[in-house]
Amino acid sequence: MQKDMQHKLTRLLYELNALDKGPIQLSTLALEVGVTVRTLQRDMNDIQEAQFPLWNPAPGEYAFVEGFSLEKMKLSGTEACLLVLMSDMAASLGSHFGESFSALKKRLLTVPEDNPFFIKMAHSGTYKDSPLAHTLEECIRARQWVNVCYQGGKKACYPVRPLKIMWMEGFWYLLALTEDDKLLKFRLEKITSAAALDKYFPYNKNVDKILRESTNIWFEKERPLSVLLEVSAKCAQYFKDKIYFPLQKVEKEFKDGRIVLSCQAACEEEILPTILHWLPHITVESPSSLQNRVKEVLQTYLEGIK
Repeated sequence: MQKDMQHKLTRLLYELNALDKGPIQLSTLALEVGVTVRTLQRDMNDIQEAQFPLWNPAPGEYAFVEGFSLEKMKLSGTEACLLVLMSDMAASLGSHFGESFSALKKRLLTVPEDNPFFIKMAHSGTYKDSPLAHTLEECIRARQWVNVCYQGGKKACYPVRPLKIMWMEGFWYLLALTEDDKLLKFRLEKITSAAALDKYFPYNKNVDKILRESTNIWFEKERPLSVLLEVSAKCAQYFKDKIYFPLQKVEKEFKDGRIVLSCQAACEEEILPTILHWLPHITVESPSSLQNRVKEVLQTYLEGIK
């Protein structure tokens, strides 16, 4: 039995590699492999049932469909061969295993352009699996203070309580609390060293709430800025469907489609870029300080393009 399986493995490997190079004639391949055309036909059926896309350009001839190749699938001949054998085994184990393995094969054999989904995310630097990163991760788990030395900070090093490693707006940050309870966000690539300190701290559950309410990196522990915004009918539905501002809430809807939103911000910087992005379809109703800030930004821009 084992010998037969080895023969089939060797044969399938030869056949899949031959198919990867172009169309094959079963009669010619049968002479090369030393089996009958009927045996090769059964092999082709197994390959098709394993969901490798074959077609018949002519009687007795087989080929992968145009655009398909093992190289494109990032599969070696041996890996493809194992998929064919495992497909046959899974089917013999019952419908549950057969269906599960079928779903797995589809994911493995789907080429990128056949994927119905595309998600665009901000480009970010790779999270480096380094000794420094390990120190930060371990200190976060152990609730242990850490001394962080930072390039470009107001001072060289900071003894802090590390809370989270977070990815926001395309960058990796360490979120931490200082001795006087101030939130700091350190860009990971600018941290030059991190040393665990011999003291520990209880976890502040309020941090999870703060992170859930945040929409960008400008969040803080408190949100003292109350804001009212009017959004035009043309863009109102976007703000009904998605949260663009922290603690965003629809306060009023007009018959013409306009809406009034409220939100709570930590500072003007937390919401100003979003307001500018949606101009002229968004208007600041209050506070007057934010109205003036928007005017100043626009006036500076207009003066700069004269």
